Amino acid sequence: MNHDQNLFVQAEMHALLDELPAELIVRHPVQFLMHLDHVRQKATQHHLTALHDLSCALEAALQPAITNGGAATVVRFYLEAMRSTLDCEEISPAMTEALMANVALRLGGQP
Repeated sequence: MNHDQNLFVQAEMHALLDELPAELIVRHPVQFLMHLDHVRQKATQHHLTALHDLSCALEAALQPAITNGGAATVVRFYLEAMRSTLDCEEISPAMTEALMANVALRLGGQP
């Protein structure tokens, strides 16, 4: 992908993530999950593996967070990590794991 295409993809993905405010998970969880699925599909389409993996991890983390409270906090931490993937040219699987571990630690859990 050339530089201009990368910038277009980055802008598109940032816009999609901006449409996912953390508070939406509390007010309209189904709508949030539909938007998250759209982000995941676009990440797959653009070969953004780290963004795809983080969106899957976010979805998995949401069920207990919705049940036990704190879903908006979980979403905020994951969205921050997801946005950071867009600022890098290419992210290795090890870097993706490091981002997920960072989120887990910030949430007070173990990676």
